[in-house]
Amino acid sequence: MKSAVVTGAGGFVGSWLVRELTAQGTEVYAAVSESPQQRDIRMPGVHTLRCGMADYRLLPKMLNGADPEVFYHLAWTGVSGPARGSAESQLNNAAGAVKAAEAAAALGCRRFVGMGSIAERETAAAMALEGSRPSPDSLAGAGKFFAHCATKTRCAQLGIEHVWPMLTNAYGEGERSVRLINDTIRKILMDEPLEFTAGTQLYDFIHAADAARALRLLGCLGRPFCSYVVGSGLPRPLREYLEELGGILAPGRELKFGSLPYTGAKLSPEAFDTAALVKDTGFSPEISFAEGVRRTFRWIKENG
Repeated sequence: MKSAVVTGAGGFVGSWLVRELTAQGTEVYAAVSESPQQRDIRMPGVHTLRCGMADYRLLPKMLNGADPEVFYHLAWTGVSGPARGSAESQLNNAAGAVKAAEAAAALGCRRFVGMGSIAERETAAAMALEGSRPSPDSLAGAGKFFAHCATKTRCAQLGIEHVWPMLTNAYGEGERSVRLINDTIRKILMDEPLEFTAGTQLYDFIHAADAARALRLLGCLGRPFCSYVVGSGLPRPLREYLEELGGILAPGRELKFGSLPYTGAKLSPEAFDTAALVKDTGFSPEISFAEGVRRTFRWIKENG
């Protein structure tokens, strides 16, 4: 892959993808928001473009004749906290994804790679259960699923290949959100209570460096108009992950399981199956959960 566009390049997974692509010699056009808090990406082989989702139609002009092969769309707002439950935010995200697919076609890219989530399947499971009362977080999965459907349809109309990764749960250095692993490590460092649900639901954590490598491989080797679960391929009950994390980073600390309610859907092991990803790309994760949380702990301790 000689060149690629990456939206959301200043975000957590997006920044890891930019590093992965440039390490393989790919020239990257990194689209970042126009927010003053968003810094330019200063790396060899990276061209920073100030362009928010509302202005993706301007990308062909901004690239000034460049012809990227693959368009990675990772930009998304409301990925953690209360914004996950905002219908307006998630609908805007889906509309932005369609604009990204249209920009990819206008640029002459051969392939559009979106950024889905295992939350799509969680939301579908919750909605299929009669009498269920989904939590507001279900809207995050709904937004991703609508973006999946809409971009796949639009790419078919525009004659551009579509690949849809569904990320399980990424974690690692550089994350500053309130998502589970990052938030738990910060609570350990602040000596705050470690309170969780019962932890019986299945999870699959993957280090962001491994997730980025999977995304790069899908840009090259994924089958057109197919979706792929991107994870370690080894789902476990959440409690097992947290007990491993606690044993490594906070031995002796009490982990209070059952202190918080869990209202989400419980997925089967099959929902986390990465066989298609392995078969089509040869992907295999390189960073174990134990090593990943150690790295993340060191980064948070040093960077706050």
